[in-house]
Amino acid sequence: MDELERLLPHRPPMAMLSGILPEEKPGAAAAYADTSPGSIFFDPEIDGVPSCAALEYMAQAMAAAAGRSRLRAGLAPAAGFLLGTRKMDIRTDRFARGRRYLVRAECTYSDGGFASFDCSIEDEDGATAAAAALTAYMPPDAASTEVRG
Repeated sequence: MDELERLLPHRPPMAMLSGILPEEKPGAAAAYADTSPGSIFFDPEIDGVPSCAALEYMAQAMAAAAGRSRLRAGLAPAAGFLLGTRKMDIRTDRFARGRRYLVRAECTYSDGGFASFDCSIEDEDGATAAAAALTAYMPPDAASTEVRG
């Protein structure tokens, strides 16, 4: 089982990240988005993944960061609930097949249940493709549940 599988409750076809980078600091995660034809949202008409998938890419990066924090505390990663999105800024019409997109999530607030994250997606040239502030909730009795399509 790779690190993403340990951190996320998502399983194919809903697992939309293709790799995760080593942790740079607690409460943050950086991962790569899957824009291959195997992605559940891949659209051959646009030869990529529609930009509306940015929210799910960021939510999964947020879940990876939360999963690492839970593991550090001796807890299993668990499913949470995306509550809201603020300051959503999408600067691309699609995530092109064959391009590498870096998805970042950094916790800016957490009280153990509610948490806020600043998230971004950068293309191979370092340009911002999307950014948002996400808010999520993880109930105290959250069990590790797989998310499947």
